Amino acid sequence: MISIKLARHGLKNTPFFHIVVLQSRSRPTRKPIEQLGTYNPIPDREGTKAVSLNFERAKYWISVGAKPSDSVARILAKADIIPPRPRPGMPNPAPSTPVRIQPAHATPAPDAPSA
Repeated sequence: MISIKLARHGLKNTPFFHIVVLQSRSRPTRKPIEQLGTYNPIPDREGTKAVSLNFERAKYWISVGAKPSDSVARILAKADIIPPRPRPGMPNPAPSTPVRIQPAHATPAPDAPSA
């Protein structure tokens, strides 16, 4: 099975990742089948994280059956290549079964005897 993973590069405190296509059981440090792009998780002066990605090749590998890792799936979801995965512990945007809320019935208050 083929997977799309992040391969870490860069220095000790400055990580830099390559988005690569690998066999699912191989280490990310091995030679990849193909490099799809790069990801720099350290924000620049404007506060944005740099991602460069070859959209056509990413769509091709997903259509062939490559499974993205969780981190890569979030990157691909932000690029609108795949739908976002549900995250555990986070509320789903739409419940799978609609919830019906019924209004409470008003009960008349008993008349108090006049003294």
